[in-house]
Amino acid sequence: MIEEVRKPVKIEHQHRHSIDIVSSKIVLSLLIMTLMIIGLSYIIGEQRRSINRHKDNDLKYCYIKMQGQTDVDNLYRLEQQFQYSDSIRIIRKQVEKSEDLVKEQAERMERARRYNEETKLLNK
Repeated sequence: MIEEVRKPVKIEHQHRHSIDIVSSKIVLSLLIMTLMIIGLSYIIGEQRRSINRHKDNDLKYCYIKMQGQTDVDNLYRLEQQFQYSDSIRIIRKQVEKSEDLVKEQAERMERARRYNEETKLLNK
């Protein structure tokens, strides 16, 4: 008998959680959260569409700036070119090359300016 009393007794606890949908607070909270998720999903979708419509505007601006000037026909032709991914890739390479050339020219001008300043200092 003593041995049986010394044996550990396993006590099992079962916890059960339930959500009572009858409660108006819970139903209202779930409904509001669902409506918020749907609304935010719609807003995000609209933002993505807007971004996709305007994603190449920076590249178009740089291309026009690279050319120096443009007119209505050139703008129309540029818009037509942006419908094809190959044209976009070519334009992007042209713009990058032009920007690199502008940076190199600016660096050369800066070096020349510094060189002139140093020459003036040495002459003094």
